[in-house]
Amino acid sequence: MPDITPVREDQTKQLVEVYSRAFFDDPVFTWIFPDVERRAEAHRRFFTVIVESTFASGGRALQIDDFSATSLFYPPSILPDGPDKAELIARLEDDLEDQAERAVAFMYLLNDNHPHDVPPHLYGTFLSTVPGSQGKGLGTKLKLAQFALADSEDAGVYGEASCLRNLRLYERLGQVRLGEAITLEGGPSLYPIWRPPASERSDSA
Repeated sequence: MPDITPVREDQTKQLVEVYSRAFFDDPVFTWIFPDVERRAEAHRRFFTVIVESTFASGGRALQIDDFSATSLFYPPSILPDGPDKAELIARLEDDLEDQAERAVAFMYLLNDNHPHDVPPHLYGTFLSTVPGSQGKGLGTKLKLAQFALADSEDAGVYGEASCLRNLRLYERLGQVRLGEAITLEGGPSLYPIWRPPASERSDSA
């Protein structure tokens, strides 16, 4: 069985490469970066900013099977809006230049819709498996590792599924829809998902 290991900050490039490949045809990211010829480079720039900002703010990442799948998240002890939003947005605008508008709108939309009336929680931002390694349960193992970490602190787990296929997977693992879908202007929707803390779940009895 492949081991789950923490991603070090000096492994940022490997982490960025996973997300750049895994989200290439994702409906949300095809809306953010519609120019297919420029999308790969835009992904590398976008995810470099996201990964570096996450680590700088106390976030963490896990990987499995030699970076076949990765998860990026903020532990329960870190506020969900941990990174300096103004700095993050400024970096996206600088690095993405004429492709920044939709990326910035996406980040603002996630921030504006992050729930503030739920218990302390782990915030899973990006979890993906590279093409060719999907269907092996690697993403599921990473999601369960997030659950275990949250349960160790009696915290919830929050995230957004970027497509209905992922939503169905997360629901099978015990998460539930939380509120309305988050819809990008003229584009696809994301689906907020939630797992209550162990002390609030019937399966923890």
